[in-house]
Amino acid sequence: MKLVTSILFMLFALLSTSCGGDDDSSNNNGSNNAFSVKMNGVDYNPAFIDGFIIGGNNAITISGSESNGNNVVLNFPISVEAGDTFPAGIEFIASFDSSDGGGCVSQEGTLNITSHDVSAKRVAGSFNFSGQSLNQDGPDCMFTEGSFEVTYSNL
Repeated sequence: MKLVTSILFMLFALLSTSCGGDDDSSNNNGSNNAFSVKMNGVDYNPAFIDGFIIGGNNAITISGSESNGNNVVLNFPISVEAGDTFPAGIEFIASFDSSDGGGCVSQEGTLNITSHDVSAKRVAGSFNFSGQSLNQDGPDCMFTEGSFEVTYSNL
C-alpha cells in the first residue's frame, strides 16, 4: 500500500508542479482562487493556486505551490457535492512535496466540501491531514486549518 501511495503522490506532485506558474491566470495573484493551511503550526501561503481535472475526468486536483517549489496537493472525486466529507484514503489523497526532495502523503485526515458549482467548475472546502515522511529519516507532517476555493479546468 505504501508503494501505491508513494506512486500516486509522485504523480500528483509532478502534474501540479508542472502546471504551477506557467500561466499568470492560474495563480492567486491574478484570479479569485484561495488556498491556505497551517503546516506543522506555521502558515503555508502558496504563490500559485491551481485546480484541474485528471484521471479521465474522474478527479479534481487542487495544488497550492510556493515559489520555492514546495507544493501541497489535494485530490478528490469530481462528483463531490456540498456537504460531502471524505476521510483520507482512496477518495481523498493529500500530499506535500518539498523542494528539497522530501514530502509526505496523507495517512489520516478529512476533506469537507462546502460548495461545488459544476457549471462554473468552482469548488470550495476545508481539510486537514497528517502523513508520514516519504524519507525514512524525514519529519512527519501535519496540516491543519486548511481551506480552499478554486476554479478548476481540464488538464
